[in-house]
Amino acid sequence: MNTHVYPIKVAKLFFKNYCYLVVDIDTHDAVLIDPAWEMDKIEQYLAQSEANLKAVLLTHHHPDHINLADAFAKKYQIPVMMSQIEIEHYAFNCTNLTPIATPDLFHIGGLDIVPLFTPGHTKGAISFWIENALFPGDTLFIEGCGMCYGKGSDAGELFDSLSYLQTILPINTKIYPGHSYGKEPGEQFEYLLEANIYLQFKDRQQFIEFRMRKAQHGLLDFK
Repeated sequence: MNTHVYPIKVAKLFFKNYCYLVVDIDTHDAVLIDPAWEMDKIEQYLAQSEANLKAVLLTHHHPDHINLADAFAKKYQIPVMMSQIEIEHYAFNCTNLTPIATPDLFHIGGLDIVPLFTPGHTKGAISFWIENALFPGDTLFIEGCGMCYGKGSDAGELFDSLSYLQTILPINTKIYPGHSYGKEPGEQFEYLLEANIYLQFKDRQQFIEFRMRKAQHGLLDFK
């Protein structure tokens, strides 16, 4: 492995989520994924890792994933990258915003990044595949998957996205989601294939009915 992943747990009020600093071990080039809430804490990781921050990557537009994107873009004069569909559908804007329009591999410093379009939680949700690590935001958790409520959300599209991930990800891919319901980030995909109930569905309509069932509990019970 040529990269090191730093999971950074951040919080504000009832929000508890993870952002990630991904650093190339050789060059110290780095990207920051979904920064929110605690800038001082995140900058401590930047300093300790001697990271040369090159870009902010955003999986989707929800506040707990984009809260500090503009602040980092301004302070470090770096691009903020988000899927073009997400930008246009939600009229998202921030400093140095750079749309991702294709699923082609791109390079940031010494890092090779594959953007995977994984809609469902939001219209233009995107997952970032960097070496043997996947950063799916709220598309996929260790224990479940994202909610499908609000503008642009679609449980059928989420089923398609999860099915797509199952066709392309090696089982040893480490999963670093936006939230934890108990398990620490970094579990291998092989574990999710066995333990995550949302990856057991083969029928699209059955998945939709289960994902959208009423009286679900613990949806915001983040750890």
